Amino acid sequence: MRERGSNRFASTLGSLAAVFFLVDCTVQSTDADKPRPPNIVFILADDLGWADLGCYGHEFHETPNIDSLAARGTRFTDGYAASPVCGPTRASVLSGKSPSRTGYTHNWLTSNPQEQPHWGEGMPRTMPAFMPLEEFTLAEALQSVGYQTAHVGKWHLGEETHSAIRQGFDVSMGGSHWGHPLQGYFSPYEMPNLGNGPKGEHVTDRLTSEAIGVMEAFSKNEASWLLYMSYYTVHGPLQGKSDKVSKYEQKARRASIEDINTVYVAMLESLDDNVGRLIQWLDDSELWNSTVVIFTPDNGGWVRATTNKPLRSHKGHLLEGGIRVPWIVWWPGVTKPESVCQKTVISTDFYPTILDMVGVDALPSQRFDGVSFARALKGESDFDRGPLVWHYPHDRISKPGSAIRAGDWKFIHYYQDGRQELYNLADDIEESENLAQELPEMANAMKANMNAILQEHGAIIPATSLEYR
Repeated sequence: MRERGSNRFASTLGSLAAVFFLVDCTVQSTDADKPRPPNIVFILADDLGWADLGCYGHEFHETPNIDSLAARGTRFTDGYAASPVCGPTRASVLSGKSPSRTGYTHNWLTSNPQEQPHWGEGMPRTMPAFMPLEEFTLAEALQSVGYQTAHVGKWHLGEETHSAIRQGFDVSMGGSHWGHPLQGYFSPYEMPNLGNGPKGEHVTDRLTSEAIGVMEAFSKNEASWLLYMSYYTVHGPLQGKSDKVSKYEQKARRASIEDINTVYVAMLESLDDNVGRLIQWLDDSELWNSTVVIFTPDNGGWVRATTNKPLRSHKGHLLEGGIRVPWIVWWPGVTKPESVCQKTVISTDFYPTILDMVGVDALPSQRFDGVSFARALKGESDFDRGPLVWHYPHDRISKPGSAIRAGDWKFIHYYQDGRQELYNLADDIEESENLAQELPEMANAMKANMNAILQEHGAIIPATSLEYR
């Protein structure tokens, strides 16, 4: 029996059905022979570390469903979030633009100058902590060509004035300005846009049930659809199902492992269970071969929850542990089973790639910082999306800084003290050997390239040294 809350949206979905049927008929009548574009299931996890999944080498965690998705499609080794914190990365997925261009670079910024927004020295006292309504989002782009669009789960891209409904989604449930379940993962949630379920119901299970209800309703119509499935899991508060926590406590004792957070591992298994439910529904509905499935998190793992080793550091930092994340893509008829791609890609690239997948051109006025990696999914070895740039000019978790990766090389500049770091990631994935002083010409060239890109983006730079005053 489906949890309470599904019925609340049934009438909304039903009223949409006729609209989408008419839209789809109009599109199809112009080109009757054109195949129907694929559905899109975009699964976004929260605070999941690069090394947390079995398919990325973890030997203790149990993630069979996500591992199975990787085995069916393409797993990226060098996929990145556009920011070391969640909100800016989420905006980059939906806008195709870098945080340094939009100015949305931090979760905790505020429009109230009396509050502490954690800015870097010399930064404006107020900056946006939302995705501007002017952005023509991925959802709006797909909606404009007849797609049905739904957001389920964490939004965290603004207050009600900047809700998912106002950014191109026909249906939205479980999302608000909340960055995590403020009342915890177990019902009663007291969560906006999601009615409480039976006492003790887990929100990850509930959101999946709601998503399946949406897909069932959408699939009754002729139009393709986008499900933006945005889990709160595995963000804190760390609250796992008791049976799973007990299971991993016993497993850790048997293996004589002490330094592992069994509550976090239990939450991760719940995430995996629910990814499995989505995949099983696609299989049972015979929609697997007409649906693109993408899985990725919004930033690296949280230091109090997991370790990102062999990557250095964690969420909130420009080191690899804060920004390199799992990427898995299934594209029916294109991706090869168990394929592994070592090309560098970043979350701004999802938008143009999905447009390529569905055969839609961007608006002439649109300017993406992202690059379509469709060619990489097709196995074309000459794909090179160019340098990746990050801009986190805030004194919150780490210190204000910017970074660039070009090829195997990565450069980080910290604004407060002018510190520079240069790493060759091919030889040193742990970022243990800073080569900035040993290779000053390389460091200077990387810095110049980074600064040129940030200047073109119009990035706001902290004025903490003579160089940037």
